[in-house]
Amino acid sequence: MPLDAITAKDIMSSKIASISPEASARMAAKTMLKRKVSALLVLDSKRRLLGVISEGDLVHRIELDTRKKGAWWLNLLTPDRELARDYARAHGRKVADAMSRSVVTVSPDAKMPAIVALLDKHRIKRVPVVGADGKVLGVVSRADILKAFAQAALDAAGSAPLSDAEASAEVRKRLRKESWSDTALLNVSVERGVGRGGGL
Repeated sequence: MPLDAITAKDIMSSKIASISPEASARMAAKTMLKRKVSALLVLDSKRRLLGVISEGDLVHRIELDTRKKGAWWLNLLTPDRELARDYARAHGRKVADAMSRSVVTVSPDAKMPAIVALLDKHRIKRVPVVGADGKVLGVVSRADILKAFAQAALDAAGSAPLSDAEASAEVRKRLRKESWSDTALLNVSVERGVGRGGGL
């Protein structure tokens, strides 16, 4: 299967590191350490996604004396709701108080290029896969994408090698898809398995 045809449901992991919104923030920290993950999905009893709690949400805690304390003049410019949210995260005892409620998700049919673009845009390492009913089906991580890439390379290695003419046609086809490429100005060929190119 071509890499750009692979969907989230093809590569997602169904093993989800999750926690209840009613669990304590301390329990979330213990669970992250035990599971060796940097974040937990916060799910209700029906596996619907409520938020995510990460290491970043837990390091600015009142117990650690690491609560964010902006300059007094900056606090004057910060909306009250943001100050209240930061206060609740630092002092809240439950996961529901400390978690982030805005979570980037993908549908099961999302294609791999779109997933990669989403990870890059939001600078995240993994994304939950959520069905139409709001239930979490799995998670796609960078590691899952790398596995798919490695498997595609193995599949290609197991197939019959392309002829020079087929390889030349494939290179030109791929170059045509690039915004920076003007194939009319490129002379691309493959001779004895070695690519050669020239142009203006």
